[in-house]
Amino acid sequence: MHHVTSHLSAPAPLPQERAALAAPPVREPPQEVTPYEQTGTTQAEIPGRNAAVAALASAVMVLGLPAVSAHAAGGPNVAAEARTTAGSTRGAHKATNITDGDTDTYWQAGKKSAQWVQTDLGKSKRVRQVVLRLPEGWQTRKQTLALQGSDDGKSFATLKSSAQYVFGPGDDNTVKISVPSTLARYVRADFSANSVAGTAQLGEMQVLTTTASTPNLAQGKPFSESGHADVYGAANAGDGNRDTYWESTNNAFPQWLQVDLGSSVKVNQVTLRLPSSWPSRSQTLKIQGSTDNQNFGDLTASKAYTFDSSTDQSTTISFDATTTRYVRVLITANTGWPAGQLSELEVYGPATGDTQAPTAPTNLSYTEPATGQIKLTWSAATDDTAVTGYDVYANGQLRSSVAGNVLTYTDTQPAGSDITYFVRAKDAAGNVSANSNSVTRKGAGGDTQAPTAPGNLAYTQSGSDVKLTWQASSDNVQVTGYDVYANNQVIKSLAGTVTSYTDTPSATATVTYYVKAKDAAGNVSVASNSVTRAGSGGGSDLAQGKPIDASSYTFTYVAANANDGQVSTYWESGGGAYPATHPPSWVPTPTSVRSS
Repeated sequence: MHHVTSHLSAPAPLPQERAALAAPPVREPPQEVTPYEQTGTTQAEIPGRNAAVAALASAVMVLGLPAVSAHAAGGPNVAAEARTTAGSTRGAHKATNITDGDTDTYWQAGKKSAQWVQTDLGKSKRVRQVVLRLPEGWQTRKQTLALQGSDDGKSFATLKSSAQYVFGPGDDNTVKISVPSTLARYVRADFSANSVAGTAQLGEMQVLTTTASTPNLAQGKPFSESGHADVYGAANAGDGNRDTYWESTNNAFPQWLQVDLGSSVKVNQVTLRLPSSWPSRSQTLKIQGSTDNQNFGDLTASKAYTFDSSTDQSTTISFDATTTRYVRVLITANTGWPAGQLSELEVYGPATGDTQAPTAPTNLSYTEPATGQIKLTWSAATDDTAVTGYDVYANGQLRSSVAGNVLTYTDTQPAGSDITYFVRAKDAAGNVSANSNSVTRKGAGGDTQAPTAPGNLAYTQSGSDVKLTWQASSDNVQVTGYDVYANNQVIKSLAGTVTSYTDTPSATATVTYYVKAKDAAGNVSVASNSVTRAGSGGGSDLAQGKPIDASSYTFTYVAANANDGQVSTYWESGGGAYPATHPPSWVPTPTSVRSS
């Protein structure tokens, strides 16, 4: 973090200089801690203290000075004077002390098995940060705790997993814990350890909320940037940690930071944050949006925004609701450092209306029914309301739109052009899905390269089911399907993503299987290896399907009839040939050679 104001011409600091700039201001040594915190006596009960407090309050009134309200940095504390409860209490150190606005009073758990305390906000609000305080004069201690939230006070979800936090005089015995923007009425701190006292202790619990109507849409999404300095990369702006931050390349305005929301959804608010301990500064910036990561439009005008302690080093920017996928912050100036700086970029949407995008279409594939024609087909997307349409893109540009019940589109393109397609689904509210898989039609005479043969064909049998499995083929464009053969006949055609098939042949039949791969251009691979499932009819017929010959035959009663597996066909020798001197008066059965 940077605590000085610098001109654009200033050189970027070395890592050791950054550390110096990031150091907290020097504080006077804390006064020696009195034993009241260990004995259960509050500071409010120290002799003479109440009188001093009362005198100070009278002086404030006489001088006409403004009264100081109990606000957490960054806005009003919505937990102030809220109803509180605890799993247990020790003596006079009751739960209500954590919301009375006085850090000198505190709650302490009465037993280790119930070390939680919670506040009731009255109604569900979108919680973004919880501030925990101990009395200012206390010595340093470590407490392990988790934050939880609930709408009904019965079922609690984790807002922040259990972790150890240091409460020390250097930070006014204060810990600030940011959480993903979450709706909750009840906010609970659940403790499990205290390095000084036997059970949990808490002077004040303050809860900060956001006016946003949706969860932070940027949480967990990928971030990117125009550039960064040292180790201050874009991902820091989406990790939920105020102490890490993105810093752009120095002395190189304009600079930008952006988040990919994964699909186009409605947004109307962005919140930008810096580390809460930084000194005041302003940054000149504007918010931009894009659906394709190429063409960005302005969502706000460029202006200077102040980041200071009165707003918890944060600013919230609202704008007209718009549907977009990529949200970018474009920064052109910073009074605190010659670079763009943000520790968190949060994106929110409107409360009303549909804000959920459809799922992405799947199994996009194509065929070429005629020269210059490319027929696309895909599997339907789903939506919480209804899919109202699909947008078809060719080489990154919108080619056409079809209705939500249409799952095919035929394009016309020059035969020599390489064209890559993908499809997006959309709903009536304007929410747009992520891209489907892509397919490419190769030009220059078309795709003439066949896929490789499927590998390692094998089978297993369970009852009458014969399950075939094989290794996927590869292709210079894409494998679009597999044909499964049984005794040289196609018995099933499958999609290019499927590498197994279950057949149910007759128990007595001996069946030889193999598989071929194919692509959209009609190129077919050579056959995979073959596997034979032997039937149960007294062993396998080793002669069936093999070459066969005879000394002579009559009419259509050729030698091949004797090993075709059909008893209704037969071989008959030529009339008068050895050993018969006349046509037989009986019908022979097919010749068979069997293995036992």
